[in-house]
Amino acid sequence: MTANQRASVAWHAANGDRERAHTTRVFLRKGKVEGSEPIICVYVDSHAFLTDLNANRDIYLSRLANWGFFVSDIRFEVDRNAHKRVGQGKGQLLSAEKPAAEAPKLSAEQQAYVDELVAQAPESLRESISKAIVATMLAESKKASQNEN
Repeated sequence: MTANQRASVAWHAANGDRERAHTTRVFLRKGKVEGSEPIICVYVDSHAFLTDLNANRDIYLSRLANWGFFVSDIRFEVDRNAHKRVGQGKGQLLSAEKPAAEAPKLSAEQQAYVDELVAQAPESLRESISKAIVATMLAESKKASQNEN
């Protein structure tokens, strides 16, 4: 599992349904001082929720540490592309989105790997953690294929 995947799993496992529902992306940046722990960056879907997260920054750092994932800082940002992923009306897709049937899928080997990773997680969290890992793997494979071209 990559460092970004571990960060995503840690964020989703250490926090509740509300945080998971508003989180769009999680990744790591290098620490400010060489040799220090990385900085976790969490993108959310609204400015209102961003304000809540920033107000409780220390709580989220301690939750991650309690879960066993240590970072030197935490940064919250609003995902400017989150609105593209959410339909403007019920059941509508924006033109930038593909229907679910066309969504890329993991290979059987990759899916087995994801299942193995989440096997030790609590049952109530497995689905959301699995979705986060799959999304990260698909994004990384897309980025790698774009770099090859």
